[in-house]
Amino acid sequence: MAKEKTGSVLIIGAGIGGIRAAFDLAESGFKVYLTDRSAALGGTLSQLDYQFPTNHCGMCKMLPIFSRDDSSQFCLRRDLFHRNIELLPYTELEKVEGEAGNFDISLIRKSRWLDEEKCIDCGKCVEVCPVEVRDEFNEGLSRRKAIYQKLPLSIPNVYTIDREHCTLCGKCVEICPTKAIQLSQGDEKKTIHAGAIILSAGFEEFNPKQLTQYGHGRFGNVVTSIEFERLFSQTGPTLGKIFRPSDQRIPRKVAFLQCAGSREKERDYCSFACCMYAIKEAMVLKSLDPGAEVKIFYMDIRAFGKDFYRYFLRARDESGIKFIRTRVPVIKEDPGNRNLRVSYLGEDGKVVKEEFDLIVLSVGQMSPPGAQELSKRVGIELNEWGFCSTEPFSQVKTGKEGVLVGGSFSGLKDISETLVQSSAAALRASELISARRYQLTKRSAPFLQEERAEEDQRIAVFLCLCGSEIESALDLSAMERFLHRDQTVDEVVKVRYLCTPDGMSQFKEALKNTKANRILIGACLPYGLERKFKDALIEAGFHPSLSEICDVRGLINIQAKEEREAKAERLLSCSMDRLKKQEPLPVTSHSLHKRALVIGGGIAGLTAASAIASQGFEVCLVEKSSQLGGNLNRVHFTLEGNDPQTLLKTKIQEVEAHPLITVYRSATLMESKGYVGNFISRLKTDAGEEVTLDHGVTIIATGGEEARPDEYLLGNDTRVITLRELEEAIFSQDERLNRAKNIVMIQCAGGRDEKKPYCSRVCCSQSVKCAIRLKEKRPDLNISILYRDMMTYGFKEAYFTKARELGIVFIRYDLNQKPEIKKGSDAHIQIELIDPSMGEKYLLPADLLALAVPVIPSQDNKKMAEICNLPLDEDGFFNEADIKWRPVDFLTDGIFLCGLAHSPRFIDEAISQAEAAAQRAIGILSKEQIESGRIVSEVNERRCSLCEVCIAACPYQARIKDEENRKVVVREPICQGCGVCAMVCPNKASKLRGYKDRQMLSLVDTMVLGG
Repeated sequence: MAKEKTGSVLIIGAGIGGIRAAFDLAESGFKVYLTDRSAALGGTLSQLDYQFPTNHCGMCKMLPIFSRDDSSQFCLRRDLFHRNIELLPYTELEKVEGEAGNFDISLIRKSRWLDEEKCIDCGKCVEVCPVEVRDEFNEGLSRRKAIYQKLPLSIPNVYTIDREHCTLCGKCVEICPTKAIQLSQGDEKKTIHAGAIILSAGFEEFNPKQLTQYGHGRFGNVVTSIEFERLFSQTGPTLGKIFRPSDQRIPRKVAFLQCAGSREKERDYCSFACCMYAIKEAMVLKSLDPGAEVKIFYMDIRAFGKDFYRYFLRARDESGIKFIRTRVPVIKEDPGNRNLRVSYLGEDGKVVKEEFDLIVLSVGQMSPPGAQELSKRVGIELNEWGFCSTEPFSQVKTGKEGVLVGGSFSGLKDISETLVQSSAAALRASELISARRYQLTKRSAPFLQEERAEEDQRIAVFLCLCGSEIESALDLSAMERFLHRDQTVDEVVKVRYLCTPDGMSQFKEALKNTKANRILIGACLPYGLERKFKDALIEAGFHPSLSEICDVRGLINIQAKEEREAKAERLLSCSMDRLKKQEPLPVTSHSLHKRALVIGGGIAGLTAASAIASQGFEVCLVEKSSQLGGNLNRVHFTLEGNDPQTLLKTKIQEVEAHPLITVYRSATLMESKGYVGNFISRLKTDAGEEVTLDHGVTIIATGGEEARPDEYLLGNDTRVITLRELEEAIFSQDERLNRAKNIVMIQCAGGRDEKKPYCSRVCCSQSVKCAIRLKEKRPDLNISILYRDMMTYGFKEAYFTKARELGIVFIRYDLNQKPEIKKGSDAHIQIELIDPSMGEKYLLPADLLALAVPVIPSQDNKKMAEICNLPLDEDGFFNEADIKWRPVDFLTDGIFLCGLAHSPRFIDEAISQAEAAAQRAIGILSKEQIESGRIVSEVNERRCSLCEVCIAACPYQARIKDEENRKVVVREPICQGCGVCAMVCPNKASKLRGYKDRQMLSLVDTMVLGG
């Protein structure tokens, strides 16, 4: 008899990909074990302050939208918490046994040589530690002690002892006030059971010391891209000020060298993100020092992602960054001033010599350390570069059932692609164990206390002494007398260490005996601590919104005693004022329809529909044409040699045979209203039939189209065709190909220009794909590809190399000197080119000219955007909630997007995006009810003039006008408490619960006037 499956998932790697997968699984009803071999969570992202193409961080946008009280509500760099996620940092995999659905897993939790529960982050141990070593977090640009926190905002917020460098002197043991340090503590073995495993092991940055010609490690002012990130980080060794490592001088002339460790014989792949992060770093540098001279040396600017090309244009045209197409062969140092000298071949063919203050090497990605050992223990295969191998057309399925991969461990990724793939991995993991949903999860305990009358308010104040720190900095007796002046203060309780197990036990015991109905806690910043206090309060029957945490410990750094104590009194007064005027904030629940509407029957829509139905939810799939498959019907082979038609046939059969999927062909969406969980849509078929559907979520997968630019004689000469038509000619063995002696392909025909300033991502690889197929069949055929930048990113770079080795000729041209068609003989066309390096004209004969034309948005996008009230970007593709952090979501909750509706992408990328969208949708459909947060908007109907300004301003469409009752209504489940409505309301009729006027004005009076 088969064992029952386990409703939990192990995720190996707690970088940004692992965190995304963990949140998705936890929100859809599964227990998650999130492990990382590092002592702190966050991965490489923890070293980065800015992300392209926005130049800011938005990591908090990953937080769950619904059931917000069950998870973190702060910056994810400071705290990571979800009731269904068990964090296991400093943990490595030892052994995996069993099978998909029932893995028995042995883990080893490495000892920090301290008790995590007792560590209070006081830092005294660091002060006395005599050992200093290289700080890996700051890439060796600073030093740290042998007892340390890996990150400035470490999760968990405790210290770790470096076993390799600790001398066992015992000074930290003597100074520790809570006796947390235990140098004899051993490693712990832990056994868990999981139904699936997700490998999110990330990557390792390339070590450029191997490139001796660049002098990294020898020349003090040659740094890597990650080192440069740490130099301008606010948490870095220079606190955000960019200095040269050699002499602390501000660099005024900086160069970036691309492809350091990528696109070479030993590593014949492109690291995906290097061009873009170099542009980002250059733009940050220019923002900090507008007068700095910045140059980027490159081979191809691979700006192929959504909004990437515009980002490049902004850097070049607005920020004044100079881009030079060349590869610098060597760096030399001037021994006198430590400046760096380079010689390179300019685009005019002449040798140029320059001197720079600082040179940044844009290092590539490599497979993570321990990848070989991990693959053996889990039972998966790695590719030739040491990354995890995946199945054809899947970015997440490994060769072993039940083992998935997310993020950069399967290949080169940026943040948005990592998040998409991680959500896709979460989908496939949850699909395997969907029958065990909510079997191992838990929710917030209910609160029992009823609110007493306002005049009966009684506050219990708990002051953490933090050992002797707060007691030595503040006169606690005077503070206690001050607090008792307020008649609502019922008692003041002092606890030595409130955050330790003993202190928490004392806190819980006091809660049982108190007569207060409101709790004020004077302790540390709430990050990482608030959930412990809130859980204890709820357990004791207190309403969680009737408590406040005041950061008292943060005042001890103020030098003047009088100022410290005055500010402490002021902060405590503010918290008491807020508490006295606070009402219990309810969480409202709404029912939902457990059905999905998928619009678009291409590979993305088919994948999303099949994935949702496979987990037991109804799906309605709407396709405007009579045929399913979309653009994939015209794709016959891939660059990697896989068969897309077999994939498509299998997927269509899968969808048509599934009992929970209803397919509407030749149908159009006419109307869609409602909100997450409660949408009502109306469809109309070509036959005139109308169908009304209730559904909880919507997925937009409307696809894209091939452009038909009016240039290069396309449509006017039968010898000029598009790449898609060339592929069909190859597949059908068109006689024209047998007769042809010269075939020319022109990239960016009608794309990456003023009219369409974006890259269509797939065209370069499509040209290489067709060229290789033709050349292998006919080695005598002359094939030339005219390009501006070759976008063969990731492992596709190897095929670019293969094409050149086969004799396919690649010729570059500039946008301002595009190829021109000249009259030739009846047999062939003449293409006139200008060599960018020589400036000379020459002619290329072509029996067949294939144009790489842009992918453009579906013509239906505009109408669909109006019906569903969704935004489009400048190019007409749908605009997601956040290009980096919510790549498949809309700001309108419950609606998701994938495939070419989002932007141009390859088949496997569209499939991953569809899987990610499906997982996000299932996170909603799997809930019994949709719950709001506690902080939501409300309307004072007496003041509301029905001007509807708030409805237009709400970014989440959480407000509507109830025409029947003549009032504005808040859809609480989708209100995010942003406060925009309150800001724009001319009559002050819009308010946020928990932030009413009387509270806010009272706080202002207390802070400004002293109460």
